[in-house]
Amino acid sequence: MIRPIFKLLILFSSFSLYAETDDFDFLQHSYSSSSLGNTGLIQTPSARFSSEGHFLFGISTGEPINRVYSKVQFFPWMEAVLRYTEEEYRSYGDYGGSQTNKDKGFDLKFLVAKENKNFPQIAIGFNDFGGTGRYSSEYLVATKRLNNLDMNLGIGWGNLAGVDHINNPIRDTRSGNTKYGGKLNFGRLFTGKNVSIFGGMEYFLSNGKTSLKAEYDTTNYSQLIGKEKFYNKKGDIFELESRFNYSINHRFNLTNRETVDLSLGYLRGNTIYANLTIHSNLNDLGIPKIIIGGEKIRNINMPGSESFETLDDNRKKFLTNRIIKEMAYIGFVTHSIIFNGREMAAELSQSRFLDSDKFIDLASRVLANNAPRNIEKITIINIDNGIETYRTSVSRKDLIKSVSLGPLDKSLVEYNSFNPIVDASVIDNEFLYPNFYWEVKPHLNNTLQHQVQFFFWQLEALIHTEYSIKKGLYFTTDIGIDIANNFDKYTYHIPDGKLYHVRQNRRLYLTEGKTGIRRMALDYLFKLDKNISGKISGGYLEWMYGGVGGEILYMPDHKGWAIGMDGYWIKQRDYDQKFSFKEYETVTGFINFYQNIPFYDLRLKLSYGKFLAKDKGAMIDISRRFDSGARVGGFAALTDCDAACVGEGSFHKGVYFELPMDLFFVERSTRNKTSYSWAPLTKDAGAKLETYNLYELMTDGPDEVDSIRTKQWSFRKIFSGFSTSSKPR
Repeated sequence: MIRPIFKLLILFSSFSLYAETDDFDFLQHSYSSSSLGNTGLIQTPSARFSSEGHFLFGISTGEPINRVYSKVQFFPWMEAVLRYTEEEYRSYGDYGGSQTNKDKGFDLKFLVAKENKNFPQIAIGFNDFGGTGRYSSEYLVATKRLNNLDMNLGIGWGNLAGVDHINNPIRDTRSGNTKYGGKLNFGRLFTGKNVSIFGGMEYFLSNGKTSLKAEYDTTNYSQLIGKEKFYNKKGDIFELESRFNYSINHRFNLTNRETVDLSLGYLRGNTIYANLTIHSNLNDLGIPKIIIGGEKIRNINMPGSESFETLDDNRKKFLTNRIIKEMAYIGFVTHSIIFNGREMAAELSQSRFLDSDKFIDLASRVLANNAPRNIEKITIINIDNGIETYRTSVSRKDLIKSVSLGPLDKSLVEYNSFNPIVDASVIDNEFLYPNFYWEVKPHLNNTLQHQVQFFFWQLEALIHTEYSIKKGLYFTTDIGIDIANNFDKYTYHIPDGKLYHVRQNRRLYLTEGKTGIRRMALDYLFKLDKNISGKISGGYLEWMYGGVGGEILYMPDHKGWAIGMDGYWIKQRDYDQKFSFKEYETVTGFINFYQNIPFYDLRLKLSYGKFLAKDKGAMIDISRRFDSGARVGGFAALTDCDAACVGEGSFHKGVYFELPMDLFFVERSTRNKTSYSWAPLTKDAGAKLETYNLYELMTDGPDEVDSIRTKQWSFRKIFSGFSTSSKPR
């Protein structure tokens, strides 16, 4: 058994020894994924990482184990993988159905040392971290490059220690699968009777798209060898004829940002293997859709229009109506136009551009084109749901000079704080309120990993209406109309835990409320002070709960932090999602703290209070914004309901991502976003009311403005300020 390992060690050492004589440029290749979703070979990982912001979705098959997974390169030194594993040799529990068993897992891999001419790249990884432990493993792996060849050598514990190579020097006892799962069992790490040495190589062909892989696989197959491959049919026995696996991987370019990898191979000496992955990058902005050219600002000042105040009423009305119409023509809604001495400002809302710079550029041009002669400063005020979220100013003289050459120079734009309007002429848009708006869009509801069937879905037409009564006061409805679903087998569920089922009756809301009112509420948003915002809401607040409550947020200018408080009296809605309620009611509320972390555009949210099921505790949420505007994060709630009280999963946790719809359009832009959250299980503990909060509203616009976002630090920049020698003055 030691002979193949000895050969790998000799080969790896020789390549490492001579690698320094070759040109060192390993970043030119795009590395592909293993069958588990991490960057690697076939069944084993490598020390390679994708580019920062890399995101993929994939599916792999190699009977009797199939996988579906998603991976994100969250930091340049950390990748995270979320995965479902299908075990065709086992049924899903004792539920009497025909579903194969599914096991979910979460992996992390960290960069320990970067490769250089003399030393390999080293990474440490944790597979099925915090899961049931069925596929948990830990590893330390090194990868070295020689021309077009990548060599891997690693040591594995747990599920990667299927071959008895070395006695484990750390701890020889590894605990079994956990009852509830979901716990971070640090005492389990790097334990087990033995450890195994795995390795392999990947050769990149000169076309830059194809690679050949070979590996020595030390996965533990002891639970499968000699048993039936499929639980529901006989005669096909699992055999391990070889621990060497081989594959070929080819990359297809879909767009400048998206690619597809297809891998075909041979596993265990007897099994055909396939792996398909779709790749993108959340830091890639793609090709610019709209390029704003130069423009000579026209002089349309009417005789005698030295200032707005010198105009008669008819000319004032003509001027402001003209601005409102020109703003509407380019997709902006005008709330009011303000003439304040030598400053001219407009309160505007827009959903046309994700890139706020384009919005500011075009809106500033409209004002400059229509400004009286005395105006020296042009100000744009962004309004979201009736609340100012940011304002910008630019010198009219600088604007005219800059846009004559092309887009507005961003360095000329100054971002100001909220200022109350005093002794100014404010012209409201008399055409704006009241206003009725509606739209119909497709919407998908789904449930993953149910006891009967892995995936239940419903496609509905979501009718959204919005009646704007006045600035900040809105009555909105969301009505879902069932189009198609596969709920015919969705006839039961088995809730667990000891709390009242505030969320685990999800099946009943989906099946009995196929068509129903998802939301119908009145919202009032307002400013109490330049840094204090408020919201009051009442009605059917979400698909499971109705009630009344509100929120207050204190958000000081340019500090990167905010603190708020929310509270709601809520009552559980009936399952049909019409107008009736059930008996359960409670008061839920939280103190919330928000902090922008000056590394990697990170954001921290901390909440403490009372959850829907009357359990008390805290929720932590950490997310990262990428250059495209996408956001990826994770959350966890720890309450006074312990693991036995919570049931399977031990505590409420999950991940989420938010993607700008702008990424999916080729010829036009939009500010709209779509989001999706995933939790390994629907739990009652740590459950919150599903309603938007003020902080999300207040930061949505500023997040897309580079100069407003928190300035990012780096350890390299920090330590560059220290020196042992004098610097020239």
